[in-house]
Amino acid sequence: MSNLSHLLAAFDKHPAVLKISQALESQAAAARIKLTGLTGAQESFVVAATLNGQKPKGNNCHLFIANSKEEAAYRQNDLEGLSTGQQVYFFPDSFKRPAFFDDLNPTYMLQRSEVISKMTATADAAVAAGIIVTYPEALFEKVVKPEVLNQSRIEVKKGEKLDADFVIQVLIEYGFERADFVFEPGQFSIRGGIIDLFSFGNELPYRIELFDDEVETIRTFDPTTQLSQRSLSSLSIVPNLSTRFRQDQKVSLFQILPANTVIWVKDYQFLLDRLQYCFDRAEQFASKLTALDSAELRDLFRDRAFLYPGEVTEDIAERAMIFLDGK
Repeated sequence: MSNLSHLLAAFDKHPAVLKISQALESQAAAARIKLTGLTGAQESFVVAATLNGQKPKGNNCHLFIANSKEEAAYRQNDLEGLSTGQQVYFFPDSFKRPAFFDDLNPTYMLQRSEVISKMTATADAAVAAGIIVTYPEALFEKVVKPEVLNQSRIEVKKGEKLDADFVIQVLIEYGFERADFVFEPGQFSIRGGIIDLFSFGNELPYRIELFDDEVETIRTFDPTTQLSQRSLSSLSIVPNLSTRFRQDQKVSLFQILPANTVIWVKDYQFLLDRLQYCFDRAEQFASKLTALDSAELRDLFRDRAFLYPGEVTEDIAERAMIFLDGK
């Protein structure tokens, strides 16, 4: 056993961690726990040990809200190394710089779509034994309601009939752009009986090969080398979750998390203050948007699908919360 495993095992058995697990089990959603004296990676060890100590419920989910994007990235890296058999998701904001709304980042938008797609792909809309690491600016942007996303999700299965003209129509409606070759999310190309598309909810593009109008093969491939990566029996096409839905079709991330999600907060007041700061900046930015700005950016701000600070209090009122205080 490595030194890291020995250390995590010690945290698993620590009286304080056992008390946290017991409190979460007994008090369920009403649990309010404050931890003090933790510094650096100790926080990650406590989160991982607490998750290890929880009784399996099929959808144990933990949301860790760091104070900044940089801190969240470090925490995610720590938890990936400590968590065994559990998914660790990083949930970023959609922009190149947090709270600076002039430049969207396609990579971050894809990461957001991946997390939401995975969370809503199953009937119980749950992340099984997973940890989501995020920060205030990422929570500021609302996400698509699970029922709306599932209705919009298109499934393509091997052996089924598929009309290429229908695919083109749907992809354009979903915000995809036709290109000669796909290399980033939101693009598709059609060459004879081959359809390449880069879904907003997948790390790699798909290649669908048709025999007449029947799906013969489905594969993921590397857009740089064009080499196949993995054969699939089906795929799910997800539209641009940031810009293709109205405000009334979006909710806060808190509302799509499993009911027994445990929320870890570095600084609750800072979270509320930062959300207010983001909202004020977004209002100022939206008032200056012109037709010269990108259509994608204008669509994102069209309905102001952002989270009011006061909504956070309502959304997490019935959630178990653990407050981290380094003092």
